[in-house]
Amino acid sequence: MKQLQLYIKFLLLAVTVSTSAFAQTIKEELANKLQSNMDAVWREADASFASNTVPDKWKGYSGVIIAQKVKFVFDKGSGADKLNVYETTHRKIKLLDKDGVNSFSEFYFRRGHDNDGFALHIIKPDGTVDTVSLLTAVLVEDNDDVPGTFTPYFEKQSTIKNKTKSENIYFKLAVSNLEPGDIIDYASTVFNDNDVAKMNSLEFDPVYYLCHRGYPVVSQKFEINTDEKSYVNSKSINGAPEFKEGSSGGYKTFTWDDNDREKIKDTRWVNEYLALPMTKFQIIYSKNNDAQDLFISDRGDLKKSITPEELAKKVNGIYDKMDAGAGRKLTQDNILAAYTTNLLAQTEAYLRKGEAYDLNDDDFIKRVYYILRHTNGLYGRRLGSQFFAYVMMEKLKRKNIPAELIVTTDNSTTDMANVIFGTELQWLVRAKNKFVFNFSTNSNPFDLKDEYLGNEAYVITLGKNPSASPVTLPTTTAEENYNNTVIDAAMDADLEKTNITSTTSFKGISKHDNEGAALLYTNVYDVDFLAYFGDNDLDMLSDKKREEYDRLIFARKEEFKKRKPEYMKRQLQNEYSNVVSYDNFNLITDGRTFKNQELKYTEKFVLGDLTRKAGKNYLVNVPLLMGGQFQVKAEDRQRKYDVDVRYPHTLTWDINYSIPAGFTVKGLAGLNQSVENETGAFITKATIEGNVLKLNIKKIYKQTKIKKEDFNKMLEFLDAAYDFSQRKILLKKN
Repeated sequence: MKQLQLYIKFLLLAVTVSTSAFAQTIKEELANKLQSNMDAVWREADASFASNTVPDKWKGYSGVIIAQKVKFVFDKGSGADKLNVYETTHRKIKLLDKDGVNSFSEFYFRRGHDNDGFALHIIKPDGTVDTVSLLTAVLVEDNDDVPGTFTPYFEKQSTIKNKTKSENIYFKLAVSNLEPGDIIDYASTVFNDNDVAKMNSLEFDPVYYLCHRGYPVVSQKFEINTDEKSYVNSKSINGAPEFKEGSSGGYKTFTWDDNDREKIKDTRWVNEYLALPMTKFQIIYSKNNDAQDLFISDRGDLKKSITPEELAKKVNGIYDKMDAGAGRKLTQDNILAAYTTNLLAQTEAYLRKGEAYDLNDDDFIKRVYYILRHTNGLYGRRLGSQFFAYVMMEKLKRKNIPAELIVTTDNSTTDMANVIFGTELQWLVRAKNKFVFNFSTNSNPFDLKDEYLGNEAYVITLGKNPSASPVTLPTTTAEENYNNTVIDAAMDADLEKTNITSTTSFKGISKHDNEGAALLYTNVYDVDFLAYFGDNDLDMLSDKKREEYDRLIFARKEEFKKRKPEYMKRQLQNEYSNVVSYDNFNLITDGRTFKNQELKYTEKFVLGDLTRKAGKNYLVNVPLLMGGQFQVKAEDRQRKYDVDVRYPHTLTWDINYSIPAGFTVKGLAGLNQSVENETGAFITKATIEGNVLKLNIKKIYKQTKIKKEDFNKMLEFLDAAYDFSQRKILLKKN
C-alpha cells in the first residue's frame, strides 16, 4: 500500500503546475536581529582576517580567498533532550574582475531560529567599509535553489522524536554595488537544536573538504568544539594538514589550519577525493562511547584509522542491530530492527505472492533484487546498501543459497585503506560466484558499477567471532561498456539544413551513465512490476479510484509528451551548436530487465550548422555528426595528476550521409585513419556506396586509470578525435 501511495503522489506531482506569489521581503526587526547576532564574529581578533591585500602571484585570478573559517560547537548542555549545534562561517574574499563580481551578486542566508545570523560588509579599495542592508532580501520559495556555498555542512538531523524549533527558511539578497577590487567580508551562523531524547546515538553526515578551492586561498580553518558526548573522526590525505586536539572553555577542541593553496586550473579526469589534498571529518553523538557499531574511539579522542579486525566487529554489530530475529523487543531505541522487520515482511509478501521460492537459485536472486528495486527504488526512493545486503542475505539464507557479505567503498570517495566513517562502507553480497550490488532506479542484477571496479574489499564473516578477509572486486572491459549511434542524415531541399534520424544504444556502465536523460519524461516505471513478474499496484484500487487515477495517468502522459522533446533538445544542444528543431523521440528498449539490458531509442531532429556554401559547391562538416569532441588546450597538456576515466568503454558512430543529387563528394582521403596504443584508439573508415557517404567511427578508452607519464599517449587518440570532428567534405556540383 505504501508503494501505491508513492505512485499516486508521483502522478499528482507530475501534473501539478506551480504558481509563484509575490516575493516576500524580510522585516526590519528580523534583519537587525540577524546582523546583531554576528557582532561577536566582528569582534574576534583573528589575524588571518586583518589583511586586505592578496599575493601578487594571484592577481590574475577572478578572486582570492583572503581568509575563511568555519566553527562548529556541539553542545548537549544541561538538558537531556537537545543537542545544540552552532555553525558559524566567516569568509573574506577579494574580487579582482567582473567574473568575480558576478559570482557574488547574490547572497543567501538562513533564518530558521533566533540564534541564526548573517551580516555582509563590502570593503572598498580605499578602506571604506559598507554594511549591506538586509531589507531588500526576499524569501526563497524552493530551498533547492540555494547554492551549496551558503548552506551549512550540518543540517538538522532526522530523529525519532522531533520537538525542535529550528527550521530551514532562507532569504536571497541581491548586491548591486560590487566592483572589481572590492572585498566581500561576510559571516553567518546556523543553529540547529537536534532532539536526542530517544536517541542513543546520532551520526552527522561526513564532511569531505578539498584543500584546493575555486579561488586561491591565503588562509582557511576549521574549528570543532565538542562536549563529552560528541566524538570526532578525521583523516587527512595527500599532504593535507591534520586536525590538532586541544581543550578550551570546557570543550574538547579540534582545529585545522591550511595556508597558501593554489587553484587547480583543470580537474578533468581527476579522481579528486583520492588524488588531491583533502581532509575529512565526522561528528558522532553517543550516549555510550563504547558502542560496538559506531566508528568512534573508546575514549572519545580523535579517531584517525580503523583496522580490519575493528571493521569486522563493527559491521557485525550493525548487522546484529538489524537482525529482527535476535529475540529483542522492537522499540524506538531499536529503530534499525524495526525498519528491517518491515522491509523483510514487505519483501516476503511479494515473494510468496509470486511463488518465488519455487524458482531456481539464479532466478530467485533476480526476483529478490527486482522486488527491492520496485518497492524501494522508484519515485525518488533509495535504500541504503546495508539494508539491501541484509535483506538479500536473509532471503538467500531462507532459500538455502550460500552467500557472503562483503564491504567495500565508493572509489570516487575513498579506498579501504582510508576508511574512517561507517557511512563510507558499501555493502554487497556474493552468491553463486556473482557479486550483487545495491540497486539503482534502472539497474539489473549483477550489474557492475564504476565506483566499485577493481576495489579492495573485505568478506565479513558474521557471528560471535567476526573476521574480515581481503578480496578484490571484478573489473570490466571496453567491449562490455558501449555507446553505439547510427545516424542517417540528409540535406533539405534548399541545401541549408540537415535532417537527422539517429538510433542510439547503450550497454554496461555506459547505459548507467546515460539512462537518466533517456528515461526522463517516459512511462517506463508504470510497468516496473513486470521485471519481477508481479501485479500492477493500481489493480488494488476500487473501480472508482482506478478510473480517477487512470485520468491522472493520462494527464501525466500528455504532459510528458510536451516536456520530453523540449528536454531532449536541450540535451542535444550540448553536442551541436544549432539544433533547429527536435521532432521525435521513440524509446525502443529501456534496459531495465534482465532479459533485455540494452537501452535503445531513436530521435529525429534538424541541424542548421553543418553546411556552408562555397560558390556552386558546399562544405559540409559531416564528421561533426559524432558530436563535440574534447579539445585539450596547450596549458592543460602537462599533466600533474594521473588520469581516471572511471571505466573502459567504447563509442561507435555509423553515419550514413545522403549525397544530394547533382553533387559529388571530394576530400575522403583525410577521413580514413587509425590511431591506437595501450591507452585507447580512434579509428575511422569512409566509403561511398551509391549516393551514400558512410563513416564508421570508433573511439575506445581501454584503461580506467592512466599514469600521468602516459598522458601523451592518451592525447594521441583524443587529438585525432577532435581534429577529425573539425574536418569538412566538399560537395562539388556536377
